[in-house]
Amino acid sequence: MSYHADDTICAIATAPGGAARGMVRVSGPDALRIIAQLFQPRDGQPLDAVRGPTALAGDVAVELGVDRGSTNPPLTPSYRGGESTRVPCDLFLWPTVRSYTREPLAELHTVGSPPLVEALLATVCRAGARLAEPGEFTLRAFLAGRLDLTQAEAVLGVIDAHGENELTGALAQLAGGLARPLHQLRDELLQLLAELEAGLDFVDEDIEFISADAMRQRLESARSQLADVTRQMASRHTSRRRMQVVLVGEPNVGKSSLFNALINGHGIVEHCGQRQSTPALVSPQRGTTRDYLTATIDIDGLQCELVDTAGVAEFAPADETYPSEPLRQPSAIDTAAQALAAEQRQRAAIRACCVVASQTGAHIGPSAANCDILVLTKADQAPQPSPMPGDFPGIMPIVVTSSRTGQGLEDFCAALRKLLTNERAAQHGQIVAATAERCRESVRLADAALGRATEIVVAQGGDELVAAELRTAISELGKVVGTVYTDDLLDRIFSTFCIGK
Repeated sequence: MSYHADDTICAIATAPGGAARGMVRVSGPDALRIIAQLFQPRDGQPLDAVRGPTALAGDVAVELGVDRGSTNPPLTPSYRGGESTRVPCDLFLWPTVRSYTREPLAELHTVGSPPLVEALLATVCRAGARLAEPGEFTLRAFLAGRLDLTQAEAVLGVIDAHGENELTGALAQLAGGLARPLHQLRDELLQLLAELEAGLDFVDEDIEFISADAMRQRLESARSQLADVTRQMASRHTSRRRMQVVLVGEPNVGKSSLFNALINGHGIVEHCGQRQSTPALVSPQRGTTRDYLTATIDIDGLQCELVDTAGVAEFAPADETYPSEPLRQPSAIDTAAQALAAEQRQRAAIRACCVVASQTGAHIGPSAANCDILVLTKADQAPQPSPMPGDFPGIMPIVVTSSRTGQGLEDFCAALRKLLTNERAAQHGQIVAATAERCRESVRLADAALGRATEIVVAQGGDELVAAELRTAISELGKVVGTVYTDDLLDRIFSTFCIGK
């Protein structure tokens, strides 16, 4: 990313598509001059008289029908633009450093017609601004000291949050939930290093600035704080994928029918208001599903990825035969299907074991092992009342369902939501996935340095060696919060943002 701090940037800051409102954001030293050429306040107040953050109603000049490809002429004070149309607009203005980027910043809010908003952006560019790079507004906020790196990544975490828990974690990090303790820990280590180096300056005199026991206790306390951060990082999914719910069970127990029924009732709405299709092939023949299928469902605002897998089949050993309905030998496709199913079961957060409702507890089968919920399927076909929870061992929740009649589907969804909420609570930390992925190695190296420093103190190896390890730990923590960074690191972080943020 090419970064220039002395120019003025602009971008559309609202989501693509039509809406009631559309916004163009402008930030930089010439923001006020550029906006003054285009915006006319309704009350006639001159913009150069504004001294603090304010909101003004009025209209803005928009040049329509001009190719957006030529949007950056030389910046000249005499710019007056071409033929334009004035449209209603609200201006939100921060004329001083009291803005998100700590430089003059303005937001033009108008009718959210995509052609109109794009034309307004092009007009602002022709007035002297340039198009912003991805994440450049937040990058400027970081470089101006408004945010540290963990908070900048939390901005992206808020944008990309898939549910309430991810949003809560990202907002907590944005508010300093991770930065504050790490800054405090780094300050404590800097203070400890200062005391050590002061002692080294007076090594020939009988002056002790800090005892070995006190140093060891402070190092152990620092390692304990880093251990808490490490546990939070370990609980985050670095891939940002939705939590998975996998349907498991023996062949032909109704997994695919349940999969389709859940998509019909809870599949997320795609373009044009249509729900996802129901791709699972349903057949009385055993082993119809070979590959696994996935779809996203929404359960009262909590989205998860539903996975339909091949049935857990039992095959005959090579040296045995069965006179009545013998178990066949697995083919290469069977083996591959079972391997894919096992992989999905391993990766899933929730495993739902499907069993035909007419079976008894003795015939649940091996697929129930390590499952989180038992789903009794095909209740409408049961020749007798479905078994009650007491018929099955264990403490997992049990629901009775019928994909054909809809019986128990909402009960199943309610049980899933509770399990998913509990799973998220167990994984919940104040570190968004992007931060965890970036910082994991730095935190590990900082902890290792503190561990070596503790060993040196215990072995009375000398304060010079302890100080060297402390400098390493302080440097690694600086990489986490952004006091130590490189251009490559900033490019990697902010290039993942969308333009306008």
